[in-house]
Amino acid sequence: MIQSSRRQAEVPRLAARENFPGIRHSSFGSRHFAALLFCSLLHAAALAATVRAYIQPERAHTGQVVNYVITVQNGTVQSLPQLRLPVQVGMNSGVSTSQNIALRGNQRVFSTQLAWGVAGTEPGEFVIAPQEVLVNGEILKTNEVRLVVTEPPTPATPPDAAEDASTPLFQIEVGKTEVYQGEVVPISATLYVPRSITLRRVGLIDVSKSDFAIARFPQQADQAPTSINGIDYITVTYRSTLSALHAGDLKVGPATCELLYEVYNEDDQRQMRRGLPFGLMMRDSETRKQVVKSQEVKMKVLPLPAEGKPAHFSGAVGDFTLSATATPNELAVGDPLAVDITIDGVGNFDALNPPSLMPPDGWKAYPPRRYNVDGPVDPNLTPTAQRRIGYSMVFVPEKEHKELPPFELSFFSPTEKKYIVASTPAIPLRIKPGAMAAAVGGVGSTDTGVAPKPPVVQQPKPDISDILMTLPAKADWLASATTAGAPLTTSARFWAVQSVPALLVILAMFLAWFRRHREESSRGLRGELQQLWHGLHQQDLDDREFLQRAAHFIHRSHPGAVEDMELKNILHRYETRSFMAAAAQGQELDSGERARILGSLSPLLKHAALFAAAFVFLGGGAFAADESPDEIYRQAREALEKGKFTQAQYLGESLTKKNPPALSAAVFALIGHARYRQEDFGRAALWYQRAQLLEPANPEVRQNLRHLDEKLRFFRFQGDSPLAEWSLIVGRNTWIIAASAGVWLVLFAVMRCILASSRKSSGGTCALVLSIVGAVIFLPSAAFAAIRPDPARRVKDMVVVTAKEVSAYTAATLTSGSVIDLPPGSQMRLLEKRGAWSYIEIPGADEPVRGWVESAVYTPLWPWEAGLLP
Repeated sequence: MIQSSRRQAEVPRLAARENFPGIRHSSFGSRHFAALLFCSLLHAAALAATVRAYIQPERAHTGQVVNYVITVQNGTVQSLPQLRLPVQVGMNSGVSTSQNIALRGNQRVFSTQLAWGVAGTEPGEFVIAPQEVLVNGEILKTNEVRLVVTEPPTPATPPDAAEDASTPLFQIEVGKTEVYQGEVVPISATLYVPRSITLRRVGLIDVSKSDFAIARFPQQADQAPTSINGIDYITVTYRSTLSALHAGDLKVGPATCELLYEVYNEDDQRQMRRGLPFGLMMRDSETRKQVVKSQEVKMKVLPLPAEGKPAHFSGAVGDFTLSATATPNELAVGDPLAVDITIDGVGNFDALNPPSLMPPDGWKAYPPRRYNVDGPVDPNLTPTAQRRIGYSMVFVPEKEHKELPPFELSFFSPTEKKYIVASTPAIPLRIKPGAMAAAVGGVGSTDTGVAPKPPVVQQPKPDISDILMTLPAKADWLASATTAGAPLTTSARFWAVQSVPALLVILAMFLAWFRRHREESSRGLRGELQQLWHGLHQQDLDDREFLQRAAHFIHRSHPGAVEDMELKNILHRYETRSFMAAAAQGQELDSGERARILGSLSPLLKHAALFAAAFVFLGGGAFAADESPDEIYRQAREALEKGKFTQAQYLGESLTKKNPPALSAAVFALIGHARYRQEDFGRAALWYQRAQLLEPANPEVRQNLRHLDEKLRFFRFQGDSPLAEWSLIVGRNTWIIAASAGVWLVLFAVMRCILASSRKSSGGTCALVLSIVGAVIFLPSAAFAAIRPDPARRVKDMVVVTAKEVSAYTAATLTSGSVIDLPPGSQMRLLEKRGAWSYIEIPGADEPVRGWVESAVYTPLWPWEAGLLP
């Protein structure tokens, strides 16, 4: 028997899909945006409460529990309805309610879901009549729905008596065996579990997908008891859908599934049959692991006919209905018109393209946004071909029209076996001339005799329909985080270089002091003594001249009487040599005696010593660039140019996985191009955002992100301020170098003023100009270097959505309420990671919102060291 922990079919808690506007993008001018906002608010105010009922899934077997859901939008449910069901359909569970608030375009949509579990007791097609719901004081009726109930499938051949009766059986069943290519049909996989065993784990159901596209089987299943040849079983049925990829005689399966279960002995089995408590039976059991295998199901897949295929056929197969609404009904040429298109039916919704406006002449169309009208698809619930999707569009009339032309949708109907072009009725409109045309007409209607001025020709707005794929011939590689990531202000060598102008200023001050000191020394008695002292050292002096200068030096340095004996001897020698020539003949002064005389005179003069300092700066070594990344980059460029996008992506991403990684904005842009060409728009936006981190001003990257933004409408965090955004134009080190250059200019101007003579100040104007230029360079550069966001803070906990059809939920479960739909390429901030779920923050127009997403749907914005960022 099956453990009691096996759940019955859960009631889905559906939330209206939110079409939240993207951040920092604008599809048209401010006037158009204001008009669109105004008309959207009018439309939202005019919306009345609506109710809708549906069955999920719409086909079931007898005893299979399905969900009957009533969705109420833009209204408050004041009392729960009493369900009126056919006699053959019974209620299996009470009502389950959930409430959601969503933004669709600029409209706030409130929705409430009421869900019941019901099951058919016998085969047949049953109509559930419209139900009455009290909403906002008014009784509203739902639509009627149909439930098709069939007999359970014939099980696989039961084991013979000689075989082990405790072996589970596995069987698959397809809703139709003759289908058209692309037609969606239900498929079920049923386990027949003998009551003598207890399931512990059911693995994934694997079916070959070479010929069919098969949706993942959900975790929940339907259970029902049955008996085959006297053996009691419990059937566990998992349901999904499939569609054929090509025509021909094909086979579905076999399907396989790994089971882990326990088999009880015969005594316990007898106690089970006697109805003893379950806890008393688990005495002796055997644990087994087995891979069960189903049979094959043959299918005949018919090709779609070539005759009558519409020109705009996109491959959609099914039966669909189309409706459209437009607001406002009165507008002017050039004003935006909000259009909501709803497609309801059964079929391959993934192959649908947005309906086309026929004819489109005179209308400017903006990219549509697709959403699920009844909320996001819960992968834990049974997939169904019955869906209702919507497209939110904006059109701008370029001339006067009386109506909005019909929208057309082409598809192949398998029930009618032909192509059908469904269309909406034309919507009457009152379009007035635009403000510009009215102004021109008013001028021309006057009788002033002055010719009217021609209207101003407005600059055409870009209509970007593809990405730019311009790449440089050589990539500019990032250096390692240890050599280039740190700011220059943390480098001792940088401050050593910056000390040069300061040292030059100090040297200039010292030279100016020395010059003034020398000028002062050359004036008065000190200057005279200096000249006399230098005169004593001349080489060609005879003894009489030498002694005369020595005596004159003594008399000038000693105005009074000379008391020193050595100085008296020098004076005596001078007098003897000058006035007693006869007696002094033959007495010559040798070099030693002259030196002794100078030694006696030297204390009379104090000498100053001048010492000079030399500075030596060592330059850093240059590292040769590794040529291998350049060669791989060249090969990736060639592959991209030849259309080998997968190869180009592989080569580009291999560079980022090197150790150390070879990172470059050009490589990131190349990978983004390759991902875009493979229609992996989420990862293309991721790589473009990474390239913008390295080169924020790169025009090609900015244009490609703008194109993806218009295509996906993803969310991005705003910068701290416009000045902070401008500071990202160049790296922080560039701002520091510019600020240093400004400081150098100011210091050079100060040094020039110091060295300039006070009497000849011709360089004053030049110094003033240098000071002003230096200040103009220094102040903004220092400010931008200070406010530039830290690289680590720019990417800390930042992740980007790379999967499709992602939604944020109010709790870490797919059955909880919905917060907002997240288009691929949206940025999020990771707050907490809990197993397979993550708590994240999402940028919003007014303030960020928070919710839970699956951890597998996003990729870190910058998985490398933050120090590598400029």
